[in-house]
Amino acid sequence: MNSALMPSVWRFVILVALQLLLLLQISQSAGTYFNILIYPLFIFFLPLRLATPYAILLGFACGMAVDFGYSSPGVHASAAAFSAFARSFIFGFFEPKGGFSGKENVFSPAYFGWAVFLQVLAAFLMLHLFWYFSVAEFTYVYFSTILLKTLAAWVLTMIFAVFYTLLFNPKR
Repeated sequence: MNSALMPSVWRFVILVALQLLLLLQISQSAGTYFNILIYPLFIFFLPLRLATPYAILLGFACGMAVDFGYSSPGVHASAAAFSAFARSFIFGFFEPKGGFSGKENVFSPAYFGWAVFLQVLAAFLMLHLFWYFSVAEFTYVYFSTILLKTLAAWVLTMIFAVFYTLLFNPKR
């Protein structure tokens, strides 16, 4: 198998397993507003040069894998596919003036610094979580609940995402 592809494969396996085996149990026992969704980091850390249609397909596959564990048909797949689509716009908004140099494989603090990395990650996760909770509730009547769940999950997920990044230091 291609050595450039292996980090993404391992990231997929580890993040989906972590989401289903640990974080699902924690969120079910802790309550409605205690949601940690770490699997979007798989989409976030896909190679920068990956074309958007491939990222959407990979995001959809990741979301479907999580949906099987959560028994939520299509909710995570929808959010993951949306995040993969929005990823190129978010990265484009934070792209350096001269564009990406080609030396950086993924959007990580090793290449862009922690300040920019955290801004991009925060925007990415906020969009993912808002889309996820909007699709899960599927009505504007619960807009305040959607916002509260999004903000609570965003804070918790950002903490776990920073720990993940510090622990594994993704560069490929």
